[in-house]
Amino acid sequence: MSPSWHKFFNYIAFGISAVLSPYVAAAIFITVVVYSYAQDLNQFLPWMITFFLFAIIVPGFYILWQLETKNIQDIHMAKLSERKIPFLIAAVSSVVGAIVLYYLGAAKPVFVISVVYAINTVFIAIITQFWKISVHTGMYASIATISLIVFGTNFWWLYLLLVPLSWARVFRRRHTIWQTVAGATMVTILTLGTFWYFGYL
Repeated sequence: MSPSWHKFFNYIAFGISAVLSPYVAAAIFITVVVYSYAQDLNQFLPWMITFFLFAIIVPGFYILWQLETKNIQDIHMAKLSERKIPFLIAAVSSVVGAIVLYYLGAAKPVFVISVVYAINTVFIAIITQFWKISVHTGMYASIATISLIVFGTNFWWLYLLLVPLSWARVFRRRHTIWQTVAGATMVTILTLGTFWYFGYL
């Protein structure tokens, strides 16, 4: 492949990774879910603020702080060693978020999704201590699976986007194909198991 074509495909891969990143995709999905189940602003705002604070803002600001203090080289944390502590922070934060949503009396689907997010993040954080599993494919697979369970089988096509996402992560040399497959597979199983536990399956 010529340098110009490689650069072109790298831009495409970067765009796919950015749009389907855990932060962007999660933010959009959380907004849709909370909006769908909140009856008014008195429910929507506390649930949204809690979800965003513990799932996105806390871990996101920690990563930005690490970036500012030069403890990590880039926001994507390409090195395994850079991911270990930030992912543990994200895991703890997501668990706290699920607990807060429970005490806020969030609608069952909203609460269950927060539990799914917490469990997935904890498992990813544990594996990341030893292996660079793909968070991109993992979190996106969770979104696709939740959509299928909560919003209906018409959303099956969301799984198809795992193909370009996996390609993007491998093409940019952020992960191996096995790391992308492992991320998607593990999180899908965890998501299904959690929803089954709460009586959805």
